[in-house]
Amino acid sequence: MKSKNHPIQSNESDKKEIIMAYKEINEDVDVLDRINAMLSHEENTARCQNYFTDDQEQKVDAACRKAMVDWCLAVCDSFAELSRETVACSMSILDRYLSSGKGNSAEVLRCKQKFQLAAITAFYTAVKIHEPVQLGMATLLKLCRGFYNQETIVAMENDILSSLEWRISLSSTTPMEYVRHFLELLPLRSDVADVILEGAETHMDCATGDVFFSTCLASSVGVACLAGAIDDTCVLSSLEKDALWCQLSRKLDFDIASNEIRKVELKLLAKSTTCEPKRQSRASLPRSSVNFTSEQASSPVSVVVMA
Repeated sequence: MKSKNHPIQSNESDKKEIIMAYKEINEDVDVLDRINAMLSHEENTARCQNYFTDDQEQKVDAACRKAMVDWCLAVCDSFAELSRETVACSMSILDRYLSSGKGNSAEVLRCKQKFQLAAITAFYTAVKIHEPVQLGMATLLKLCRGFYNQETIVAMENDILSSLEWRISLSSTTPMEYVRHFLELLPLRSDVADVILEGAETHMDCATGDVFFSTCLASSVGVACLAGAIDDTCVLSSLEKDALWCQLSRKLDFDIASNEIRKVELKLLAKSTTCEPKRQSRASLPRSSVNFTSEQASSPVSVVVMA
């Protein structure tokens, strides 16, 4: 009589489990190597400073910055091919420029129109670097409703580039890039991971609107966005959420419960209660270029609001 648990079948099953285990370990090692490389680069990158002061000559404040973030997000929502993450990249460029104290950055902080121009130019530059579509100068001028011309935009772009010594992508690793890597380390179904990722993007939009988060490490903001998204989701139980954090904490080489990350989480939690949900894109355009159609308004948000 043959045994029900045939030794050959058992060995084959064990081999498959071992192979799967090794594969999972190797995949985790690859993800962790990428995360550690991002962290290493982050440590060697100077942080932005909060450039808003009590100086009476400074006419630009946090509300002005938030207005321009909203404008950039509205533009992204108008063109389906543009990612909201590019707005975070554009604010990184703007914040580093205004933190540098070089070029005309001090003058920009004393004039709302010039600040507006700097924000629009930073967005234009970020799209050129990070997007697969082309946002041409003609389109940008239409978005500006003629308030700025090509010469002023080119001059501002040159000032930003020279002030940052052309190191535009110096801190191009966004918090969402960390979130995507963190999710690769967690044993989640693809549909659950997608829900969490979308939630993290909403938290990231809130973080982009506040210069405070630009002064923090992108990894810290990424952890905070992921924490907020996991906490918000209804597809996981409390025990499952706790288990995910335990697994992530064991795999990562840094403390995801540090004082800085906790501070960022609390700040983001307070911001998120006042943030609007992410809007759906209103246009579907080819990836090769972004052009206006006759049905579209010249700009979803007027840039002359700060004038």
